[in-house]
Amino acid sequence: MVKINLLGKKRRESSAKNWIYLGILTPFVVFVLYFLSVSIFVVVKLSWIKAQQGVVDRETETVSREMAANNELLKKFILAKFILGKIESLNAGKFPYKSYLDQLLSFLPEGVVLKNVDFSSKGWISVAISIEGMRPLRALEQNLSGTEKLSSSAFRSVFVESVSRDKIGVYNAKLQFEIMRNGGK
Repeated sequence: MVKINLLGKKRRESSAKNWIYLGILTPFVVFVLYFLSVSIFVVVKLSWIKAQQGVVDRETETVSREMAANNELLKKFILAKFILGKIESLNAGKFPYKSYLDQLLSFLPEGVVLKNVDFSSKGWISVAISIEGMRPLRALEQNLSGTEKLSSSAFRSVFVESVSRDKIGVYNAKLQFEIMRNGGK
């Protein structure tokens, strides 16, 4: 008698099918787990970003309120800065008359009167003076010939254009002061 075991063959077939299902199901389960972990990470990250955005929104609101409160001060500051900038630019292009006059007066001793100053020639200052006697004339000559005083001023050289004496004994002189380039700076 021959025995036929049909049950073993079915078991082997079902065992092979189980391995096939397991082989297909394993990558699917891994993919689902990966997808779930990435999804959870994204949700957590978005929650954190939203919380940070709330903090930034509150800080922005606070800064906006402070800026609105300080808006008048800011306007005054900007206006003052603009005005000071304009004044500075105007002063930068201005000819320094006072500085040159102060330096001219430092050359004139007592008894010498400044009568006229002319800035019309570029690079030169013409000066008309009256001198009351010989003593102030000699003091003026010493001041003008002293190279130390001239080198510390904004003038390169001094020329005597003319000297004349009037009827009452007062000397009238015309001098030319050559201005150094950039005012000696």
